[in-house]
Amino acid sequence: MSVAHEEAQSAITRLSAVRGLNQLPQYYQIQYHEILAWAYDAAGNLSYAVNERIKLDHLLSDNARQTINRRNLWLNLTRLSTVELNTMGFEAEDNQELEGWVKLAQIARQSEPRLSAQAYQGVLAQMERWQQAYPRHPANSLLPSPLSSVESLLQGSPHQIALLLPLSGSLAGPGNAVRDGFIAAYNEAGAPQRLAIKAYDTSAGDVTKLYQQAIANGADYVIGPLAKPEVTAIAKMEHPVPTLLLNDTEVGPRDNAYLFGLSPTNEARQVAYRASKKGLHRVLIIAPLGSWGDDVVNAFSSQWSAGGGEVVEKLTYDEKTDLNSAIRDFLHVSARLASEKQYHVATGSKNRGANAKRRQDFDMIFLLAYPSTARQIMPLLRYYFAGDVPVYSTSTVYSGNTNTMQDKDLDGIIFCDMSWVFSHQLPNKNWPESLNSYNRLYAMGMDSYSLATELNRLILFPAMTVNNNTGVLYLNGAHQIGRILAWGQFRGGVAQLTSET
Repeated sequence: MSVAHEEAQSAITRLSAVRGLNQLPQYYQIQYHEILAWAYDAAGNLSYAVNERIKLDHLLSDNARQTINRRNLWLNLTRLSTVELNTMGFEAEDNQELEGWVKLAQIARQSEPRLSAQAYQGVLAQMERWQQAYPRHPANSLLPSPLSSVESLLQGSPHQIALLLPLSGSLAGPGNAVRDGFIAAYNEAGAPQRLAIKAYDTSAGDVTKLYQQAIANGADYVIGPLAKPEVTAIAKMEHPVPTLLLNDTEVGPRDNAYLFGLSPTNEARQVAYRASKKGLHRVLIIAPLGSWGDDVVNAFSSQWSAGGGEVVEKLTYDEKTDLNSAIRDFLHVSARLASEKQYHVATGSKNRGANAKRRQDFDMIFLLAYPSTARQIMPLLRYYFAGDVPVYSTSTVYSGNTNTMQDKDLDGIIFCDMSWVFSHQLPNKNWPESLNSYNRLYAMGMDSYSLATELNRLILFPAMTVNNNTGVLYLNGAHQIGRILAWGQFRGGVAQLTSET
C-alpha cells in the first residue's frame, strides 16, 4: 500500500476500517501500526503518528527495528509546534510513556544552536532529572549512557573553523564541492562576523601536520579531511577540539572526533531494512568485484540476515564481464529460451509464460552499480524475464543530475539518497563516477556547517533535522553521524522522490 502524501488519507481510511486487529498474527499487527504511522506522518497528523509508534514499539522484539522506530517517533515529536507539543503533554497525564516522550522533547526545545557550553550543562542537568523520573522509559535507549559521559564533549559555539580539504590535485573537484556547500550554508545562516573560516589544502602537505597547524592557529573546530587514508591518519591522533572526519575508516575515532561521510555501507543497511519491511525475503545480489563491492554487500547481507532474509546467490562483475551472458546464466535462462526471446522480440509476438522460464527462488534484486553499468544491467534483467521483480540500489545508481534519455534504462529501480538531491539540480561535473556527485558533496558541506553549530544537540538527543533540509542526522555510540535517507524511484527516466524517509 502506498503512503505517498497524496494517498495518505486514503491509507488512513482503509486501515481505520480494520476490525479484530488484536486477533491478527503479530507480523500483521506490526505492519498495520507501521503503515498507519507513516500515513499519519505523510498527512501531517504528527501526534497520531506518535501514538501509533508507541503501540508499534510494544510489538517489536528486534533491537535494530526498535531503535529505528523510536528515532522516527522522536522526529515526529520534534516537528510538532510548541503549542501542539504542550497540548499533547496535557493530554498525556494518564499515559506515563507518552508523557515521558513529550517532556524529553520539551527539554530538547531549549537546546537551540549557539548556546554556550554552560547553558548546555543546564540542559544536561534537566535530562538527568528526566532520567530519574523515567528510569525505564524506552527513550533512554537513544540517549548517551551514562549522560555524564558526554559532559566533557559539550562545547561552546566555535570562533574559528578549519577546513582540511583537497583543494588541488586529483581530488580538487570533490574537495571544492564540500567547501562550496559549507560556504553557502555559512552565508545563508547569517553567521556572526566573529566566526573565522580558514581552509587548508590537504593535497599540498602532510595532513597530520596541517591538523596540528590548524589547532596552533586557533581553530576550535575542524572539518575534514576527506580522503580515506587521511581520515584514518587523523582518527589515530588526539583531538583537542571537535573534529568532523568526512569519510569512513576502520580506526575507531577517539573522543571529540566524529565520522561523517557519504557512506554506501550505511545506505546498504537501510536498503536491506526497507526491503525486509516490505515483506521481501529472498534476494539475488549483483555487485562489482573488489573490496568496495565486498564491503557494501557485507553490510547489506548482515542487515538482511538479521531481518530473517536469505541471500540466494551473488553475481560479481568487472569491466571485462560479458553482462549479457552473465545475467542470462544468473537468472537460469537457457540458450534456447534466450533464442526464443530474441525471436519474439524481432517478430513482435507474445512470449506467454515468460517469467516461468527463469529461476523462481527470489523475490527481489539488490543491484550495486554506478549509472553507466546499471543502464546496461536493467534492460538485461527485463529482457531475461525479471522485469516484474523489485530492484533496490544505493545512491550510487543515480548521477545526481537529470538525464532523461539515458536514465530511461533505469526505470523501476528503487534507491535511497539524501532528500536534497531530489529537489536541487547543480551543474554536472565531468569527473569519474566513483567520486560521487557534486550535488551530494555540496550538500555534505552544507551539513558540515550545520553540525559545527549544532553538534551539542546531536550529542545529547536522538536525532535532528538539519536546517538546510538535506535530511535527518543522528549520532551513534561509535561516534558515527548517520543519515536517515529518503527514497526515490526512476520513472520515465527521472529520479522521483517517493517518501522522505
